[in-house]
Amino acid sequence: MVTGFVAAVLVIAGLTYAMGTSGRHKAALAAAGCEPSLFISGLPCTTQQMVINRYEGLVTPASKQLNADMAAYDVNERHNLIAAEAALTAEVATEQALDNSLAAVAFTPQNRATALALITNATSTGNPVPMAAVLFTPQITVIADVLIQANQSLAKLTAEQARSTSLTELRSFNRRVQVADAAVQTQMKLLRKAVAMPTTASQES
Repeated sequence: MVTGFVAAVLVIAGLTYAMGTSGRHKAALAAAGCEPSLFISGLPCTTQQMVINRYEGLVTPASKQLNADMAAYDVNERHNLIAAEAALTAEVATEQALDNSLAAVAFTPQNRATALALITNATSTGNPVPMAAVLFTPQITVIADVLIQANQSLAKLTAEQARSTSLTELRSFNRRVQVADAAVQTQMKLLRKAVAMPTTASQES
């Protein structure tokens, strides 16, 4: 039995080697929990949990602020034009800030170069990899881009609403804003699901 076990181990080792450099590279990444599309040879890898933490660090505070802005609008939309417009303006600023944050995490050549510089600096100084070096995978970036577009449309409409000259005109935007916000929420759910989903073999190729 011992001889058979040793032989099996050797066969597996031989097959692994026969997979070639690419296959062995993927196997090593999988064992370390790395995201293959984000791995930079010779430097610390990006794990699934790091991507999740990066996402939560951007979206959670923005969502809380947006909820506060929307609540402020709801309180004032029928009796205080100035306060309602101020709430909408704050909402636009939060939406734009979230878009900028998501764009900075997108998998682009520029962002990758920035991440590499941050990782290199951390490695040379013996510090942990900074959260700012964590990027979305190319697949997640596609979903994030759609979310950014939907959020930009919402921000544009909300900014237009904030320029209303009466409470009646202000409230006339409510339905359109709700529809635009629903589109944003749909993309948020898709992005959250993609971030939490483990990398598959097709994504690693």
